[in-house]
Amino acid sequence: MSGVSVIIPTAQVNGWLDDAVHSVLTGDEFSVQVIVVHDGVLPDATRDWMSDSRVTVAHHADRMGPSAGMKTGVGLANYPYIARLDADDLAAGDRLSKQARFLDEHPDTVAVGARVRRIDETGAPTGDVRGPAGDDIRRHFLLSNVLAHSSLMFRREAYNLIGGYDLSLRQMEDYLFLLQLSQRGPVAILPDFLTKYRVHGTQASRGAKPYGRHIRLVTGERLALARVLGQNSLLAHVKNVAWVALQYARYFGPMRPGHEL
Repeated sequence: MSGVSVIIPTAQVNGWLDDAVHSVLTGDEFSVQVIVVHDGVLPDATRDWMSDSRVTVAHHADRMGPSAGMKTGVGLANYPYIARLDADDLAAGDRLSKQARFLDEHPDTVAVGARVRRIDETGAPTGDVRGPAGDDIRRHFLLSNVLAHSSLMFRREAYNLIGGYDLSLRQMEDYLFLLQLSQRGPVAILPDFLTKYRVHGTQASRGAKPYGRHIRLVTGERLALARVLGQNSLLAHVKNVAWVALQYARYFGPMRPGHEL
């Protein structure tokens, strides 16, 4: 089975980061590298995982955002499969082995996610995140971003083909990345709950703005993916109009952003 490099971009060094790192290191016996990218925050040499040979530490002196953290992490990766984990989330012990095995067995698949459970600040479960599962869920991307980024594993070669994340964006860069990745091949979501997504008070309350360059880029890539999937162009435009309307409702109305729906 192929090894995995897990990238954890972080702007804080705290107990949640410790838990995130340990959730990877204490998983299945498996070839794993954990790359912790400290984004505008100094590494703390006293953390017990800092001396683990499987951990690689990187540091941005200034805060550059999670996409830049992913770029730095991919540049340091030792393995052909790259996984993302947010610094306040947790990976199930068998997450990496299940996702890596799926990619091994499906050579045309460019990326795989998993289903997600919510936890609160203390780590207590608060419910499951709704969403699809299947061997190719790309058609769902034409409705919304249905893949939790903290559950994502992708092939480094596919990442290189699309040029990685758009570092000029600070909003919806994860959705844009998935739309571009999806044009290179199938994207799967495993039915297993393999990531715990922490909901806490310091998260953004309204999410990305419903207007701006990120909206134009995302709607353009949604249309491009529709063409790749052979979908009717008029229907794709209608879906774009509905999606933009949903972003306004999410931002200005009572709807909650992202995986808190």
